[in-house]
Amino acid sequence: MLQSTKDEYHRKTLENIEKYGFSVTHVFDNKENSQFSYSIGLYQTYQHPEIIIIGLSQELMDIIIDNLADDIKKGKRYGAYSWSSDVLDDFECYFIEVDKANYSEYVLSDIRLYGGNNFPLLQCVYPTTEGIYPWEDAWPDNIKKLQPLLGPINKPD
Repeated sequence: MLQSTKDEYHRKTLENIEKYGFSVTHVFDNKENSQFSYSIGLYQTYQHPEIIIIGLSQELMDIIIDNLADDIKKGKRYGAYSWSSDVLDDFECYFIEVDKANYSEYVLSDIRLYGGNNFPLLQCVYPTTEGIYPWEDAWPDNIKKLQPLLGPINKPD
């Protein structure tokens, strides 16, 4: 990315945080990683962990983060190692704490905003349409790389 493009991106991100309380960044997939979207500014504005979602369409991930942010603005809190049925219709999502060792590969704009990795980050983990989660043995082989887990799952019962 050209420096002028980066500067414009960061200016727009800061404008969005000022106007809406957060911004969303989408990173397209490449040969090794699935596409993902993440929030920027939730921690600064609402003292709530930032959120990342991996492997869905850009449109759906952006909608999910926008909806979560709306709930956060109204006082709802999402915590690590907790379930929520408010994220996707008919499915429960599980939130895990992202290991800081993964921050530099996934959330560079957050690192820039906070001047390092001193902020919390949650991954919103979703199941297949059959209700199978990535930590389960039945998770399909053909999508093993779709949704990598970026932190410990503290495996739910």
